[in-house]
Amino acid sequence: MASFFDHQERARGRTGVLVVLFVLGTLAVTAAVSGVVIAIAPHAWFMAICVGLAIVGIPFLFKLLTLGGDGRAVAVELGGKLLSPDTRNADERKVLNVVQEMAIASGMPVPPVYVLPEASINAFAAGKGPQSSVIGVSQGAIEQLTRDELQGVMAHEFSHIFHGDVKINMRAIAAIFGLLAVGYVGYVMLRVGSTARPSRKDGGIILGIMLLGLIFIVLGAIGTFFARIMQAAISRQREFLADASAVQYTRNPSGIAGALGKIAQQSGATMSHAQASQFNHLLFSEGVRSMFASHPPLATRIERIKAMASGVIDVPQPTAPPRVPGRVGVGGIGSVTTESMSLAAATLEATDAGRSVSDSVSAWANVIAAVLSRDPSRRSEQERILSQRSPELSKAVRAAQQSVAAMSTPVKMGLVVLACATLAQESDASYQATRAILADIIRADGRIELYEWVVTELLRARAELPRGGSGARPSRSHSLSSEAAAVSHALGILSLMTWKNEDAAKRTLAAALHSIGLPPSELPAANRRSLDALVHDLAGLERLNLRAGEQLLATAVAVVHADGTTTESEYLLLLALSERLGVPLPPVAVE
Repeated sequence: MASFFDHQERARGRTGVLVVLFVLGTLAVTAAVSGVVIAIAPHAWFMAICVGLAIVGIPFLFKLLTLGGDGRAVAVELGGKLLSPDTRNADERKVLNVVQEMAIASGMPVPPVYVLPEASINAFAAGKGPQSSVIGVSQGAIEQLTRDELQGVMAHEFSHIFHGDVKINMRAIAAIFGLLAVGYVGYVMLRVGSTARPSRKDGGIILGIMLLGLIFIVLGAIGTFFARIMQAAISRQREFLADASAVQYTRNPSGIAGALGKIAQQSGATMSHAQASQFNHLLFSEGVRSMFASHPPLATRIERIKAMASGVIDVPQPTAPPRVPGRVGVGGIGSVTTESMSLAAATLEATDAGRSVSDSVSAWANVIAAVLSRDPSRRSEQERILSQRSPELSKAVRAAQQSVAAMSTPVKMGLVVLACATLAQESDASYQATRAILADIIRADGRIELYEWVVTELLRARAELPRGGSGARPSRSHSLSSEAAAVSHALGILSLMTWKNEDAAKRTLAAALHSIGLPPSELPAANRRSLDALVHDLAGLERLNLRAGEQLLATAVAVVHADGTTTESEYLLLLALSERLGVPLPPVAVE
């Protein structure tokens, strides 16, 4: 089965199709507009070409810059309103829980959810990738779909994030906007002319503007033609893949099939928002009707899902993690397993369906409870610092402490993930004040434990970077060979965790490095086995490109599974590594 990374590569490959269609559309529109301008002013051919290019190019650049790959901008343009984590509305709570469950089970950050004021059933995912996407869902979907049906729709949208569709879709929005601009310009000119109240002497000018507007509307059909072809080329086959992935993630074909069936039964299943046309390829089902459908027919999608349920069409299955070092795909990445869904459900159950972290005070209380030391004397000092700095927060931590302490490590990390989604929406001043308290609590005895550090890594990746804190993410362009020392060190630490016997650890490290084409290396020296040394190396690993990240994480998982078990420390280190690499790692049970 194609891996998460294979799908990402294919998505990048489809950029070529997008570029070709955009260039063809731009040339066709430019030729048509130039022809009109030259007909009016025969000697102004250079100006005519410039006008044609500008009519497409300026809107394209404007949209590209204003969106900036930000899914929030798409949601706002479609009239979406951010769904608060502490909502008490039962329907809104339902969709939040479905998104939270899918995010935890997949290892992804919990994406912000936006509600679109649409009576029809629809949804979308938008953003630059797994770490920065948002989910949009219509009011009609929230009110009309059951939990199973919503889960199927959300699994479909998560598939688009995993498979790299969201990034190419964001670029397509700008291209489509540029191609549709000629028609928009003509519409504006016609509207201005029709509402103007001209005097006798400028009546001819107004009439000319209206005539030119009509011509531009007609010419706009050329841009619209290429825009619709572009949407269809990008979207149709990816919808089949996302449907199949939704069946695999949820193990429930009737969920997504039921949602599609309800859309098919709606008499007016299109969206009413004026901007829906340019975002049609992002949506779960077509938001507007056109000659070149951006999605496969609903009936065809439903029949394919039924065929999967009956075994006629195979459902893609995640590969199992390897038990020996090797250059293989990471099992479960870009997917959702039965085990990870169980752990996600356990997390929601332990957090009262996410309510225990739905406001900033309770979110911080649970995060701090997760880092309190297991050593009574050290924990006492941490509690003293907390009570001095924030009595209110100290009280909330005491209330959460017992339940958090009883959680397994994967469930506890899932709790932190949910808390991060709430804290990402907190004001900067409030966040930084409490973050400073957390830092003092962690440093209470002058050392940082592994689980404390991993919690801070989750906060950095999922609450601070999205708000512009902790600096920007570095460019991911380095190869494994350019970061060979850091790669060898990380794999060496994992080898030592896996085997108490250093000879066995040496053999595992040697096989791991050989599998990814790096030269042999010694195990880390005694003074390089500290957490501080590893943190320093992770800064370099964060610069690895996606394919290098695949190889490293695959090999890291293989090293951990070389002895057939996954310990708490191994899982925590893999989780921190996946955060730095920007690759979602589903939770697994630890021993």
